[in-house]
Amino acid sequence: MTVLQPFSAGTAGIRISMDQVPPQRIRRKLEAFLETCPPAGWLQHPDFTANCPPPPRHRYLMLTACFPDGGIAGFGVARLTRLAPGRYLANFRRGPVTRTPECLARILPGIAARLRQAGCCSMQLNPRWSGGEAAQQVCAILEAAGGVQLPASGQAQHRYTALVDLGGSPEQLLARLKQRCRRQIRKAEKAGIAVRPAGSLEEAMRFEPLMQSFFRARGLGLEAVPPVAAQWQMTRSKGAFLLAWQQERLVAGHVMIADGSRAFWLVLARSEDKSSAAAGYPLVWEAMKTAQAQGFAQYDMAGAAALSGDGAEADPAGARNRAQFKSAFNPGIVPLVPAYVLPLRQPGHAVLFNLRRAYRALRAEARLRA
Repeated sequence: MTVLQPFSAGTAGIRISMDQVPPQRIRRKLEAFLETCPPAGWLQHPDFTANCPPPPRHRYLMLTACFPDGGIAGFGVARLTRLAPGRYLANFRRGPVTRTPECLARILPGIAARLRQAGCCSMQLNPRWSGGEAAQQVCAILEAAGGVQLPASGQAQHRYTALVDLGGSPEQLLARLKQRCRRQIRKAEKAGIAVRPAGSLEEAMRFEPLMQSFFRARGLGLEAVPPVAAQWQMTRSKGAFLLAWQQERLVAGHVMIADGSRAFWLVLARSEDKSSAAAGYPLVWEAMKTAQAQGFAQYDMAGAAALSGDGAEADPAGARNRAQFKSAFNPGIVPLVPAYVLPLRQPGHAVLFNLRRAYRALRAEARLRA
């Protein structure tokens, strides 16, 4: 018996294709579909594996769901992690993507069946629907399908995010920032920090050692961050690759990309020099102005865990600092769909998925002790 039985009656005619890269013949149709979907984002886009090449231990499959008339019903980028010989965990990070929650319910059985054929015994997913009503509806769909919400320790991505309203004029946007944010922007200017877009790929590549040093100093991994050359390419049509200079010395950088219909904070990193501490404020401010000029309605600050009290962090001081920084831009806090896991094959799921969780918990504990 399949765990997706509740939705089997609504899936007649849905066809699921599974490829490493979607065929070129449907590429344009797929991109047009994603442009109309509220939960679309860069993690669930056909270009994802090109922008963020996977490490050897992971491989990706892209699943496209089509209605009987050939129209696209849904799309998902699944990361497959080997649990045992021939058995995998399929993880849709912020996916799969559908126009409506009802379409998600309709395509889930077909996606599950195709992944079972590929040897997957567990499916993890958290479609990027935000706001109270939409997120609750998607959660109800996943639970009705047999999904179990992962505990806070198993949530690899943030469950709340901070959204800044970009409506109005630049002057109105500036007025909505908190006073201390405007003060920090002026302070950075007085300190001689100047923000400007990278003028070339060569100039953008100067950000790479600074970014790597910043992440390494904080014990953060770069696996889910595109290489700097890819970041540069991702900002050519929309987005911004901004660098902060102090007396012609590079002190910080910020990359903003299109994430579906939102402008999205992809990376912000600065040098460890205390004089560069204020550089983040003018960087984000310039990114917001650019996003506003490009027609984005919202700027997504990529998480608001500490602002919302969502879970514990290994670095409480760092979490507080990030929360204070983000709150200065006066964002609204919205809930996102948390990660759920759906069993696809038993007993493989019960044994292998839980063994993986136990192993990861032990690793995390060891890192904290170290």
